[in-house]
Amino acid sequence: MSSTLRYDYDLPWRGVALAFAINTGISLIAAHCAKSIGGFFSIGPIFLSVAFAFLALWVIVRRLIFSRVLELTDDAILFPGGFSGKRINRLAYADIMRISNLIARPGLRLHTVKGYFEIMSVRFTNIESYRAARTCVCSKTSILLPEDKRGTEYPGWVPGPVLKWNEPEDYIRYRTHLAVSKPLWLRLAKAVRFFACVFGFFFIPWFVLNFIFGFGEPVAGFFAVLIPASLFFTWIHWYNATHPARVTHVNVFPDGFSLLSGLQTANFSFSDFSGWSVVEREFEGHILHILLLQRPKYVLGIVFPDTNTRDQFIQMLNEKKVPQLNSLKPSWELKP
Repeated sequence: MSSTLRYDYDLPWRGVALAFAINTGISLIAAHCAKSIGGFFSIGPIFLSVAFAFLALWVIVRRLIFSRVLELTDDAILFPGGFSGKRINRLAYADIMRISNLIARPGLRLHTVKGYFEIMSVRFTNIESYRAARTCVCSKTSILLPEDKRGTEYPGWVPGPVLKWNEPEDYIRYRTHLAVSKPLWLRLAKAVRFFACVFGFFFIPWFVLNFIFGFGEPVAGFFAVLIPASLFFTWIHWYNATHPARVTHVNVFPDGFSLLSGLQTANFSFSDFSGWSVVEREFEGHILHILLLQRPKYVLGIVFPDTNTRDQFIQMLNEKKVPQLNSLKPSWELKP
């Protein structure tokens, strides 16, 4: 017997009003800029003005016509998606690795290997409906989550990490050393190629449109904007190429782990990997223990801070029956 629960899951009217005001304001500002600029360069602001005007109208039409419903079935959560809310995003309870409370408002964040989903209390008709949905999700996933507490999203992970560490600074310097050790002419050639790609991406459409419609825009003025912009993006590319590694925080859970680097989070399940290996590299008199995990399309590398952490994680891989593959090599060593 099905016990599907359905809840209205629309954006509240105060949120609709705020979105309408913001989109309308941006549309008017873009229209004013287009009028002031004129000529070829007005195409961008005109496009933005029309796009945000459409969004301002659509947010009201969607709220009036396309009502959204959140469904909790016996084995999955059905999230409404798309502009009309008719596209259904299915999240199986079995795919939920852990749950945390939201920071700014009452709600749930459901963490999976494909990202995370949020159930926000403001979208429910009343707080009682949200609490009923919250209780149902916790019951289906067998995860006992404490009551909402503001500002405790990461400490509020349930289940909590069984092992955690930060990748050592030696590894960051090691990857940077490998990058800057490459011949300077090769790195400069790649930077010049990147600059040419960025420059051509904007120059070719401008040249074609200017040739067809005859806007008569001064070339010097266009180049005065395009060249500094291309140099700026090339500098970002150069910096990322010479600093390929960032400080990564690793949190290991019973059925997977998360990698946190800056504002980016990646979730993995042990079942995502078809093999593993540990390689050792020496740098500045220290031994780096690098874990290599085989994904379908690439090899993921994680560095252990010490041998004790390495042994604990390897034991978990063996318990999850992830096979060992001694042939794995770090991705940066496979590149020419």
